[in-house]
Amino acid sequence: MPEFDPKQAIEILEKRLRKEQKRFTLNEAAAATGLSIDATRDAFESLLKKYVCRLQVTENGDLIYDFGATLRRRGEKTAKERFDTFLGWLWKAFTAIYKAWITVTLVVYFVLFLVILIALLVASSSGRGDRKSRGASIDLSRFAYLFFSIFRWRTITGATMYRTDRQGYQYRKYHPTPGVIDEKKKNLVASVYDFVFGPPRVPIDPLNNQKEVAAYLQRQKGIIVSAELCALAGWTFPQAENFFTDCLVRFDGTVKVSENGAMYGQFDDIMRGLGQLEIAEIINYWDEYEPEYELTGNSAGRNLLIAFLNSFNLLFAFLVVSGALANVVVPVGANETAMAVASLLQGLSTPGTTGNLLLGWLPLIFSMLFFLIPAVRWFRIQKASKQRTISNMRKRLYKVIFANRGRAESAEAVARAINGNAREHQVPKETVEKLLSNLALDMPGDTSVSEDGQVVYAFPRVADELKEVDVLRSGRRLDTGLGKVIVDSD
Repeated sequence: MPEFDPKQAIEILEKRLRKEQKRFTLNEAAAATGLSIDATRDAFESLLKKYVCRLQVTENGDLIYDFGATLRRRGEKTAKERFDTFLGWLWKAFTAIYKAWITVTLVVYFVLFLVILIALLVASSSGRGDRKSRGASIDLSRFAYLFFSIFRWRTITGATMYRTDRQGYQYRKYHPTPGVIDEKKKNLVASVYDFVFGPPRVPIDPLNNQKEVAAYLQRQKGIIVSAELCALAGWTFPQAENFFTDCLVRFDGTVKVSENGAMYGQFDDIMRGLGQLEIAEIINYWDEYEPEYELTGNSAGRNLLIAFLNSFNLLFAFLVVSGALANVVVPVGANETAMAVASLLQGLSTPGTTGNLLLGWLPLIFSMLFFLIPAVRWFRIQKASKQRTISNMRKRLYKVIFANRGRAESAEAVARAINGNAREHQVPKETVEKLLSNLALDMPGDTSVSEDGQVVYAFPRVADELKEVDVLRSGRRLDTGLGKVIVDSD
């Protein structure tokens, strides 16, 4: 009977995947579909490029293809990811609208302050009488620069620097926009924006892990194991296995199983090139501490000033909306100016009028949001900061585990290794033990009791894969030269 062509083989295997069974070996798939082993293997390679799949190797060296409980296309977002993207879009839209609102408010007050300044200058010059000016001139360029700085919504320069938080963790942070009058201080307008929305955090390149793996492969003879992916990105083995298949598809690699039953990826094509392009920097998971979560990133004095100004607006707007200004009593015999001011205040306090809306409800809502947004962020920052501390301690734990190459260690020994000569804060033994217990479940690892009665934690897969990959690389010889150019399109 003639063999099915590749497209038919893929369709047959894909129909099987759409049924309940989505986890099987190559031999099982061939037996269930009637395809040959070679046709099934080729079909699997195509399906790996189309669907998310996790590869596993048993202790007997058998390769398991696990497409998960739900068949999901590679690169397709989950419902939660789509919802988070939608929320992120809403937040960006609100941020843009509210920053525009802040800008309008700043412009209005800037114009008012400029009018007062000009009035003061006129009064000052008229007070000199007929005395001639001694060549003094007023440079308004600073004021013009200050005015246009209001429209600069970016509160950062784009350049980054390293900072160390109170716990001793070093992280990257953006340089803030310098001030207009004093360049050594942060721009006042940037401080206002950061008071509400917080200073931007240095983002992580979404393709950073992929670029690191590509650079790592070029330096490590085109071979990688899941344990090394864990070291690069801090993943557990299930997460690393999912990313492993993504790398196979992305960089045209081949999955192989060594004689000792270790699964590894071999990437021959990525090793070939001119060697002139700058490759990504390889940074292990434990050398990349998360940036600190800051509420405003401003000094206490700057925050106090901004809070005072907004409180003034909030109070005045409340007096307009509440009608308190309508109760202004004008003394008997007051001049026409006082009568006009009293009439104006009463008009502003009348509900439904334009003045009541523009000078009452709008600034009231604005000022309330001005305080409400950072208040809500404060609660979120408290939770995120705790998670950041745990994540940074986990990085330090990974460093010790991989430095020990996964061998058995007690919590006390790991704590000594973490805290010894560390510039970061000391991690209590109890915390180390809790982190090790959780990691032993996630990685997974093994727990046992030593002869002296201590609980020891081991990660045998880390040890086995790191040992095996050293052997594989030592015996690998590659010819990465491209040779002479024999065809030129020019």
